[in-house]
Amino acid sequence: MRNPDRIVIVDNNPVSSADFRAELETQPDLTLAAAVTCASCSFAAVTQQQPDLVVISLSMPGHRVLELVKDLLVLHAGLKFLIVTSNDAELEPSRVLRAGAQGCVLSSSSAATKLEAVRQILAGHHSFRPEPAHRTPAVNGLPPLHWVNATVPL
Repeated sequence: MRNPDRIVIVDNNPVSSADFRAELETQPDLTLAAAVTCASCSFAAVTQQQPDLVVISLSMPGHRVLELVKDLLVLHAGLKFLIVTSNDAELEPSRVLRAGAQGCVLSSSSAATKLEAVRQILAGHHSFRPEPAHRTPAVNGLPPLHWVNATVPL
């Protein structure tokens, strides 16, 4: 039997992730390696626990979370990340992917939705739940690839 994938949760508000943590602990293929409440604690938790994935709240005070992802990746190449946010505007895939995370999910999502995102990322895929609406505006009705010769009405 394969060892369960190890998860570290970084969330300054443990109440907000309580349902997810409880559901995670019932999964035979996943294990909660650690749950920490501050960004600086995440370095020690990741180093000590050697998780497969870090689930991190984007509302962590004291550290820019996407920068935290980059910092952790420098120390632990190959580590996977799922960002949890309360603001769907922060679900912009390119922003999350540039930081080195593999997905993003709304904090209001069900524990089942979060687990599905975790499993997709662990399987080597990206996961954005819900899929963010395409936010790039069209210019004169043309998609972004055609903007070069488009004029923008004033």
